[in-house]
Amino acid sequence: MDRYAIFIDAGYLWAAGMNLIFERTLGDTVPSRSSTSLQYQPLIDKLKVMAAELAPGLELLRVYWYDAAPDRQPTPEHIKIGSVPETKVRIGHLTANGVQKNVDTMLLLDLNALAQQNSIKTAVIVGGDGDFLEGVITAQALGVKVFLFGIEGEVETVSPELKIEVDGCYYLGNKDLQPYFFQRGVPLRTKSWALGASRAEDFEGSVSYNRAQELKEDEVYDAGIRFGRSFKMQSSPDEVASTLSSKPSVPDITHYRLLRFTLEKFNIPWGYRLPSSLADAMRKGFWEELESSD
Repeated sequence: MDRYAIFIDAGYLWAAGMNLIFERTLGDTVPSRSSTSLQYQPLIDKLKVMAAELAPGLELLRVYWYDAAPDRQPTPEHIKIGSVPETKVRIGHLTANGVQKNVDTMLLLDLNALAQQNSIKTAVIVGGDGDFLEGVITAQALGVKVFLFGIEGEVETVSPELKIEVDGCYYLGNKDLQPYFFQRGVPLRTKSWALGASRAEDFEGSVSYNRAQELKEDEVYDAGIRFGRSFKMQSSPDEVASTLSSKPSVPDITHYRLLRFTLEKFNIPWGYRLPSSLADAMRKGFWEELESSD
């Protein structure tokens, strides 16, 4: 019998999911992952039901859950997820500053291996990273339909190139995810789009928050340059020219990646809103690197 599989980028699910759901504090932050819990089995069961609608008549092969941990050693959380029926956990490396390594690569290797072996006819990816693009194209060339579940947000969380390439892109909204995310030890605080000030002691990541408060313009300017350099190396000349043509507005998905790169560089939780002067310096570095002839 023909089958389908679900591929979940856990880092994306956590970051975009928490940003969508939880009330923002301290000017524009969300709870840290360590202070949040996720009801894995009910969420995976819901994703199975939703994915089955895109693969009528097909049998589920399994759900693949991609995450990272220091030294690639499974945490109690990963062991719990791996005990969910029809679910396999893949673990990449988590660096000391919280950056995931090899997670996207593992997802694409599994997707393409299953496609080459004719093990699946349909793939459903929960994610939005543009790095998935080539793997999606390869799987499609082998006869696999590839669908995407992105997550809604104030800023687009799905690569526009990836959205165009897949066979269909659907978004998970607040009502889809809210029942499964909880802050440990406190009542669930759903997101309020009216951003109010909160006390610093209410913020779980106070150390990272203090670091954010100490950031200097030259630091984020340098981060913008570094991201711009990486962007040029990974993009075609036409893509760079297209991005430059949008100046002064950085395209949504590129801005999302630029901001995420900058926050991760300084070990600041995703969701923190940089003050306008720092955000301007970050974008200035990005634009100057894109316009340079190096």
